[in-house]
Amino acid sequence: MMLRSVVVSSVVLALLSACPGRPTGRDGGSAGGTGLLTGGGFATGGGTGVGGGSTGGGSTGGGSAGGSTGGGSTGGGSTGGGSAGGATGGGSGGGMGNMQCPNGFGWNGSDFSIAAAKCANICGEHLQVRDVVVTAVEEAFIGTQGDGRARFWVQDTRDNRQGLWIFKDFNDLPRTYQPRVGDLLNIRGFYKSQFNTWDRFGYRRQLGNGCQAAVRNDGGVLEIEIVDAGVSSTPVTAMPGFGNSMNGNSRPNPELGSTRVFIPGPVSLTSPTPVALARISSDGGIGGYNGFEITGGVLVNNFFTFGETRDGGSVRCDWRAIAADGGMVTFPNGLTGIWDTYTHAPCIGNPNCGGDRDAGYVPGTSPTNGFTYVLYPTDCAELQGQVQ
Repeated sequence: MMLRSVVVSSVVLALLSACPGRPTGRDGGSAGGTGLLTGGGFATGGGTGVGGGSTGGGSTGGGSAGGSTGGGSTGGGSTGGGSAGGATGGGSGGGMGNMQCPNGFGWNGSDFSIAAAKCANICGEHLQVRDVVVTAVEEAFIGTQGDGRARFWVQDTRDNRQGLWIFKDFNDLPRTYQPRVGDLLNIRGFYKSQFNTWDRFGYRRQLGNGCQAAVRNDGGVLEIEIVDAGVSSTPVTAMPGFGNSMNGNSRPNPELGSTRVFIPGPVSLTSPTPVALARISSDGGIGGYNGFEITGGVLVNNFFTFGETRDGGSVRCDWRAIAADGGMVTFPNGLTGIWDTYTHAPCIGNPNCGGDRDAGYVPGTSPTNGFTYVLYPTDCAELQGQVQ
């Protein structure tokens, strides 16, 4: 079977290295400056001056006036949040902005919730989220210079329906920070979109470090303040009808993107070979599958649970492989995981491409869907099945 990658055209979702910004942002006014950051800090907030008040982040920059262009109805709101995208903030891959933005469209400089952050202009808003708890860690390691790099998810302690993906690079602060589930954090950075050529999480919205150096006054780094540890979080319980991807052609429940979700049981593994999760080889054929489908058309990515542990140790709960061998797998108590975007960026015609991948898309979809939403169980405790 031959599946070809269709390059996503039109406007790309906002590149990490060349994003629009403003010389004045939410860096705090005259009142701020006692927290982690010298320009405004977490402790006092944004102040009332140019950097954190009406000019840098209020009605002009990110509120009513700035909302409709980059973070409001066009870029991240009702138009940019649908399948069509929106030229300014979304592109043909589709926007993922909140349909319901607090205080109107655009971040108003005083709301430090994840919901407000998701209304910000892509790569043009220097903002903060406060009192968010780490719910899962995708990757965390220390580099050769002793600096930490990590990708992880956080959830708003005030509203468990709001989650966000965080990308901490080596030079972000604290440089050695390694996230742990239960860490309570305040985070300051830019709301932006991942390159579409990144396998699995291309197009995904995130909070990360700065964009174009010429237009920023933030120093360009993501800054994390560790407030507490060992904080519990509660997943969102999915309602009937949740998560049907329609074979990867839809983008179900984007309002819960990056949030930890519990799907009640019993549910069954209905397909170990969903085309939407096909892994495309360099010749354009199917070389494997990145997960399975369960009752209700929900796609489940098995990145954290297939095969053996990464260090070659214990065997994990590879339910897809068991079902592919003819076993009937059920999850009587349901399953839990992070609900987030999924795209597949293959290397057709280039078996040694490394990071030089094709634009991500969902295999088997027509017209080509840039991404869909899937469940990511992060360990076998969230994915307890039975074989019949």
